[in-house]
Amino acid sequence: MENTDPPDRRSIILDAAFKVFMNYGFKRTTMADIADAAGISRPALYLEFKNKADIYRAGFIDMLEKTFRDVDAALEGGAPLHERLIAALNAGIVVPIRNIANTPHGAELFEVKQELAGDLGQDWNTALERTLESAISSADANGEIALSNGKVTSTDLARLIVSSVEGVKKRMTDWDAVERDLARIVNLMVRPLARRPH
Repeated sequence: MENTDPPDRRSIILDAAFKVFMNYGFKRTTMADIADAAGISRPALYLEFKNKADIYRAGFIDMLEKTFRDVDAALEGGAPLHERLIAALNAGIVVPIRNIANTPHGAELFEVKQELAGDLGQDWNTALERTLESAISSADANGEIALSNGKVTSTDLARLIVSSVEGVKKRMTDWDAVERDLARIVNLMVRPLARRPH
């Protein structure tokens, strides 16, 4: 059954704040701007968050949680493993980063992320690695792929994919090229492991 409860005040604030951040930048945004966008008073805003850095970090955590739900959804279904992994990387990396990068203040928001939420990025990579590892391990266990007779483990493969993805992200600014390269990485590493029908 679909949840029809109205969003709580905290969610309303975070949604409003990130729209303001994306339109005006983090530095220029004030707590008054965020309160106005959320339709609440400044005192009410301060009851929820101590400052805009606190709001940014909470919003980033919220975005990661939503993105991880998209990653999990991409890994479900009957498509071949390499297609599911590509969809998961697009959902977890390309789509959210491109959405921020395409805003007027995307570059500033990425800089602020390093300062205020850099640790969360590392946590995200670790969680993504574990999620991919689980999907790869399940595919190996159900016979969809064959992991080189134990020479390569699902842990190894997930780590290599995420490390390669991080390298691509650091070198690229064209997100269409990033999307293509992520697909190439997965196709090169995972597609050859698929079991051929007899």
